[in-house]
Amino acid sequence: MPKFCPYCGNPVKQSDKFCIICGKPMLTGIPKSEKAPEIKDTKKEKETKEKLDELISDEKIEKAERLEEKSVEKEKKKWKKGKEKKEVKPLPEEVKEQIVFYIEYNDIQLNKKVLTEKLDEILISTKDSRYEWDNNFKKEVNIKLEAVKALIEELKQNEKVIKQKMEEPFIVQKLNSNIESKIFQLENLTREHKLHKIDRETFEKLREKYKQEKIDLEIEKEDLVVGMKLWIQELKLEKAELASERKLNKGRFSAKEISEEEYKENDKNFDLKLKKITAKVDTLEELTK
Repeated sequence: MPKFCPYCGNPVKQSDKFCIICGKPMLTGIPKSEKAPEIKDTKKEKETKEKLDELISDEKIEKAERLEEKSVEKEKKKWKKGKEKKEVKPLPEEVKEQIVFYIEYNDIQLNKKVLTEKLDEILISTKDSRYEWDNNFKKEVNIKLEAVKALIEELKQNEKVIKQKMEEPFIVQKLNSNIESKIFQLENLTREHKLHKIDRETFEKLREKYKQEKIDLEIEKEDLVVGMKLWIQELKLEKAELASERKLNKGRFSAKEISEEEYKENDKNFDLKLKKITAKVDTLEELTK
């Protein structure tokens, strides 16, 4: 038959001498007609009661934390749902500026790669036998070599300038790092409280502070990522339109509306534009992680 505390009514074990909820002694073995004898507060009983109070306090805190976490998640879902209905928040100008720097930097890397491949091709020409005895051929190769080298050097200078303007890590990665720090602070705070290194009042104040800071950081990150993803969608749409125009250019050539030379020139421009848009999309997608 289940046993209940006569004071608070909560279920207890048959072997329990004290109620784990209210801490009062059980009336085991005492007839119903008799009154429970008055229990004196001995040192041992006080210690037991203090431990029980501690246990109950910790359980209440953990339960409150779980309820609060559910409440926070519910609020975040509500906020996200509201965001879907509202207009997307525009990216701050300083963030857009930084994104442009990252795009330009990656664009330079792409151009450097293309020029390096071009340089390797020209260097092969220096091994041609004509390079030794044909002065005109040698002069032409050397001019190309110097031009490509000058372009690579110019790209390196631009790269250095942009590198100085870039804020590293990017703001999304900074926010990720700060969110992780807040999670660690919350975990460490709970651990310190359980070890009785900080009092309950300080624990609760700091916990609320860290949780609010974490939520603010997550909202800021979400706003930025949503804005960047919108930019990515616009670029993908632009890419699809260019791909369509490129096919049209090929169709015009097949229908003999344009010359082969014009077709090749147009196709080359389309190819370059598509590569640049792809590079932008790749950069933005990398920055959202």
